[in-house]
Amino acid sequence: MTGMSTTQQSWSTQWKSRIEHWMLDAMPGEALDGPLARYFRARQVLALLSIMPFVSVGNAINTLVICSVFWDSLPHVWLVVWGLTVSLTLPIAIFWWRQLITSGHRPVAMPGATRTLVAHVIAYGALWSVMPVIVFPQASHAEALLIATVVVGMICSGAFMLSPTLLAAWAYVATLGVGSIIGLLSSTYATSASLMVLLVVYTLVMSGVIFANARTFMSRLRADAETDRQKQLIDLLLRDFEEHASDWLWEISATGHLRHVSARLAESFGMSQRQLQQQPFLELLASLLPKHDAAARESLASLTTSIRMGQPFRDLELPVSVGPHLHWWALSAKPLFDDRGRAAGWRGVGSDITQTRLAREELARLANQDSLTGLANRHRFSTELGRLGAGQEGAQRPCALLFIDLDNFKNINDTFGHGVGDQLLRKVGARLKTCVVDGDLLARLGGDEFALLTWRYADEAEAAALAERLLVLLAEPYQCDNVMLESRTSIGVALAPRDGADPQSLLQCADLALYAAKAAGRNTYRFFDLPMAETARSRVRLQQELGLALAAEQFTLHFQPQVHLQTGAVIGFEALVRWQHSERGLISPGEFIPVAEETGQIVNLGTWVLREACRIATQWPGELRVAVNLSAVQFRSSSLIDLVDEVLQQTGLAPERLELEITESALIEDHDGAQATLSALRSRGVRVAMDDFGTGYSSLAYLRRFPLDKLKIDGMFVRSLDSDEDAQAVVTAIISLARALHLDTTAEGIETEEQLVMLRALGCDDIQGYFIARPMPAASVADYLSRTQGGQEKGTRTAIGDPSPGSGVAAR
Repeated sequence: MTGMSTTQQSWSTQWKSRIEHWMLDAMPGEALDGPLARYFRARQVLALLSIMPFVSVGNAINTLVICSVFWDSLPHVWLVVWGLTVSLTLPIAIFWWRQLITSGHRPVAMPGATRTLVAHVIAYGALWSVMPVIVFPQASHAEALLIATVVVGMICSGAFMLSPTLLAAWAYVATLGVGSIIGLLSSTYATSASLMVLLVVYTLVMSGVIFANARTFMSRLRADAETDRQKQLIDLLLRDFEEHASDWLWEISATGHLRHVSARLAESFGMSQRQLQQQPFLELLASLLPKHDAAARESLASLTTSIRMGQPFRDLELPVSVGPHLHWWALSAKPLFDDRGRAAGWRGVGSDITQTRLAREELARLANQDSLTGLANRHRFSTELGRLGAGQEGAQRPCALLFIDLDNFKNINDTFGHGVGDQLLRKVGARLKTCVVDGDLLARLGGDEFALLTWRYADEAEAAALAERLLVLLAEPYQCDNVMLESRTSIGVALAPRDGADPQSLLQCADLALYAAKAAGRNTYRFFDLPMAETARSRVRLQQELGLALAAEQFTLHFQPQVHLQTGAVIGFEALVRWQHSERGLISPGEFIPVAEETGQIVNLGTWVLREACRIATQWPGELRVAVNLSAVQFRSSSLIDLVDEVLQQTGLAPERLELEITESALIEDHDGAQATLSALRSRGVRVAMDDFGTGYSSLAYLRRFPLDKLKIDGMFVRSLDSDEDAQAVVTAIISLARALHLDTTAEGIETEEQLVMLRALGCDDIQGYFIARPMPAASVADYLSRTQGGQEKGTRTAIGDPSPGSGVAAR
């Protein structure tokens, strides 16, 4: 039972919800319409008031007819009272209903207006129900027919006229219907069931018609309200758009003239609203175009074509001169059509995009221009160079590509700071601009690298003359922050289409030519030739094979003895790495060491050399040292000290027997770090020698600052001792400087006895070179020591002058 009761309640709730939904379709309600419900009720009352004059006339005619017909059969007083009451009811109702509505822009109904209407129509229906209830039973056949006709007409007309107000119409029809049923039951026609059924059906049909009309009326009211709301919203947005946005609306008629000209539109054109309406829109735009601007004329022509062809357009950009200023407008529009589909004009939006256009141009400039020098950047250069590709304009035109690189920029930047370096780059760019003609492209590719793509100097003779002119121009001193700087330049030149017809080939050729210029001593230029490409390929192969060589243990160490010049005693050996290539045989360090330094493989190679040299040195007599070269990359590594500690611990070599040789460039690039590293090495007992002294910067300041043990005099000076007075002066100065700073000296590259005699006279401490002995494999060291000791105590003296022949070139 409980389940059945719950089901019945559910069905009851559903039907109640449906009925409420149907009723809200045909009458206003706060649940659906919100604040508009009072407005809709006012519209219902106004709809009734609009037809009340006609209803009043019809009501008066019906009343007069009834009174005249029944004047002889009914009491006169009763008829007069009834007729006056019915006649005066409607005027009173009209006056009363007007009081139910507040006046204003949007009238609203007073609270209880619907209930008042329902009460009034019930009273009015009751007055007319007197006829069928009281008069109909005693009326003659003709009189009964008249009463029936009038009542049916009243029901029908009242249902239609009152249908905007659903409850009032239903109340009116129900009142007259009930009165008619009572009168019919009281008459002689009561036995006719068909009349009763027809009356009930007619009443129900009219009720349905009332509901349909009321729902239609409410649908129209709600649609009108929504349209009005949207119109107000659009008007508000358009008004706000006109007042605050930089855009403006424009509309032209079928004749091409502006209409509905707003203040914003007039302000944008710099004209009055009347002036704007006197000329066709396209003529106005034409008068604002900048003179001699082909792009502007082309944009206007595109706009004219779109309007004449009836094609919508969007964001069509147009430059215009408004007063003294140039503006950019973006126009968008769609065609308008009348009810018959004929063209009726255009409506669109205009936007002032001047700032956007300027910002876009600035972004394009920044994307294609180097911010430091103002020259083209790498992106712009690559884009222009791409035109050399197949199918591009200029593909068949001969041209020259010059790669320009400053030789000593890194040293200047590190010494004087990035501010001075930036000034130097700007001044270099300014000088390069003076050599560029119209149509050529000068770009800064990054760092101190510049590129010049020229069609003016396209053959070899002209490109050579240009390169020489650039070398002279860029060699002149630069004044930067009270510092006078000198910078040298290397230039690589490639010619198209001789060296390469496509961009990539030309770039590679110019880069190889620049590399050749640097290898030739810098401060010069080189043209690309085929051997350069072969050399580059060889370097690439060598780079790839280096890693494999380390894994395959193709490297070996040779050792060159170092001898004390005064006593002739062997004091140690310098470890020199060799590459025993599986196919090419023994490869000189001068060939693969630069490649290893460029690729970073020098770190792994140097680690292997240090371990192997220390391991082999443990097999020598205890007083002999081993000298190992360190690259600048290794020396600057934060793990160098840990590596040295690890190697000494693993091999058991005493720290004082290890001597590390470094170059001057390793010291000047990081003063603080270099000093800390040298101090850490010295604290462990490891000796440090300055290698190739005299070929680099040779600053006295860092000799005083850094803790060193030895200066090694480069073989370039030693080999010229007996023939070059300048070389003698340099060697003398180095030895004197070392003695003053309490440093040992070692002369490299001894090849003749004359050189040895001169070094002994100058006071050099140690020597090494082919005149003493050639570098030898580790297995030959013991034999060399036994042979050179001459039966004396090991390691005391050696015969200076190895009988083995020397080539005159020290192999490092």
